[in-house]
Amino acid sequence: MNGTKFKGTPQLETERLVLRKLRPGDENDIFEYASDDDVARFVTWNTHKSVEDSKNFIRFTLDRYEKDEAGDWGIVLKSNGKLIGTVGFVGIDLKNRRAEIGYVLSKKYWGQGIMTEAVNRLLEFAFTEMDLNRIECCHLIPNEKSGRVMQKVGMSYEGIAREKLFFKNRYWDVKQYAILKSDWLKRNG
Repeated sequence: MNGTKFKGTPQLETERLVLRKLRPGDENDIFEYASDDDVARFVTWNTHKSVEDSKNFIRFTLDRYEKDEAGDWGIVLKSNGKLIGTVGFVGIDLKNRRAEIGYVLSKKYWGQGIMTEAVNRLLEFAFTEMDLNRIECCHLIPNEKSGRVMQKVGMSYEGIAREKLFFKNRYWDVKQYAILKSDWLKRNG
């Protein structure tokens, strides 16, 4: 996707979550999940080996905010203020009104519907605030739990993109999903 400008990263809320910009001070919460090999297993970045790795991710994200580029929201639990993951735009193509999303969540919170809740809110923002027409997402074939999130938010399976991604010294096949604004509107009224 191209580097077109993004419309900002406003704070978003759901019943249980606050989706907000990352900020200095989040590094310990990020390191807590990003240092877990199980969490990092199916993502494009390497397991964080030190809090400095998490600080570098925050600096990278803050730079994207400064340039008004698509980026990540921190997923924060309303109940205790803890940052437990991120959700956001991997890339955005405003000319074609589409974007690709990605997400990661602390293993302690898997299976609780949290990521489905966060992605649903991001879809609402993308279709109503940004007037995008298509949101895409993909997962490595072995990561079926991620695919279940895509299915739960109404995305349609579009097929396997062979060797779409190169990271961790190899090419990866991915399952491709997408949802159109018209699909989302039918689903959400």
